[in-house]
Amino acid sequence: MILSSIVSKGKLILFRLRFQGARLQLRYNQFIQLIIELLVQRWLLNGDSLLNYINKTQPYLRQEKQALLDRCSGRKVIYFTFRTLHFLDWFAPIDLALERCFPEKYEVFYIDFSTTLHRIGKGFEYLRFCRLVEERLLQLNISPLRHFSHEVLAEFSSFPEAAVHVTCESIRQETFSVPERIYLPHYALPKAIDLELPKNIRFNRVFLPTHPPYSYGQLNGSAALGGGRQFQENIRIHHVGYPKLHAASSPVNCFPDSDHPVVLYAPSLELSLLFDALGRGLLEIFNKMSHCNFVIKLHPSLASRRHYVTAFMRQELKGAEHIHFDELSGIQNLAGESSLLITDFGSMGGEYRLGFSKRVVFLKTPAEYEGGADLQFRDDFADAVCEVEDLENAIEAVLKKGVLSDSELQNMRQQVLSFSAAADDEAARTINEICSAS
Repeated sequence: MILSSIVSKGKLILFRLRFQGARLQLRYNQFIQLIIELLVQRWLLNGDSLLNYINKTQPYLRQEKQALLDRCSGRKVIYFTFRTLHFLDWFAPIDLALERCFPEKYEVFYIDFSTTLHRIGKGFEYLRFCRLVEERLLQLNISPLRHFSHEVLAEFSSFPEAAVHVTCESIRQETFSVPERIYLPHYALPKAIDLELPKNIRFNRVFLPTHPPYSYGQLNGSAALGGGRQFQENIRIHHVGYPKLHAASSPVNCFPDSDHPVVLYAPSLELSLLFDALGRGLLEIFNKMSHCNFVIKLHPSLASRRHYVTAFMRQELKGAEHIHFDELSGIQNLAGESSLLITDFGSMGGEYRLGFSKRVVFLKTPAEYEGGADLQFRDDFADAVCEVEDLENAIEAVLKKGVLSDSELQNMRQQVLSFSAAADDEAARTINEICSAS
């Protein structure tokens, strides 16, 4: 027993050393890129930023965007602000529903504050970010002309003022003066640390996705309020369900020549839990189960760190053809090919089961993560809850269950979601009511 413990601790130390090596390599690469950007800015761009230089070299694009702004007269304008790519999937379904239900009545602009993030900045990384944003908007059938960086708004004459502002996150640099501000939660199920509505976001309305006990604990005595009724002070609650479930998807087939079941692994953003799972043999289990295909999908909020995490995991699984890493696709793009999801805590398990009628295996988490709506959902609807060491048996057992029946899916949605029908249309109708009343 003592020898086994010593060997286990030795493996964990070696694991962390290998990980730190991959991390240092990435940091070195980022430092070299920064030096190159500074040299380009000083010697080739005469001190101008790369972002400003690119904008100046695209006069036709600026002209097209200005023409779009000039056509806004007589229409209600909506701003959606964001910093990272994945937030598009929360709002885009509402945008499309507005155009479908109220054609030519609204103009929506996607304004990013991504240059305020240290890991993106105003250099090459931001140009890559813009490319990904425009690719995703095109997939959603939304014109990329509607996308603006907050850095360049002043360069356009008479940028229209918004009647409604929607956001999923706190953006300290955002200072727009908008009368109606909607908080659109970027998760269906709040975690233990999210028992109250966020205090670092300015809003007077909330699009609430779920019923208690699957919502904010703060609302348990008041969440029955609906139809825009006041919750406290000037905050109004709107039960619109979870519009992201209706986001357009472009199915991704990671294993086109295989008929093996596909298992998604989508852990939370908590690095300590990820490291613990890796240290306890998670990758060895995936590697061993060659009769299944695995897709590793890290949380988007790890974007500033996921590259070295992914690099390390790739190194550990080198040559494992039945394991695929996906850094860019949304969960809705990967769900169609998959048979089940493995996660730990957070909203992903609920989103996958509610949205795609498929099974979820939850890894056990320490006691400090208990108490939120996410793990209440786990307790009520999980198909299995296990330790890492028991994961192989749990996967085998859950795969045999197949997908949820229609009645199971509908009953779960009615219990959990604040509006179980077309949430994108309901959100669009609610925005129209807000605008009509102002």
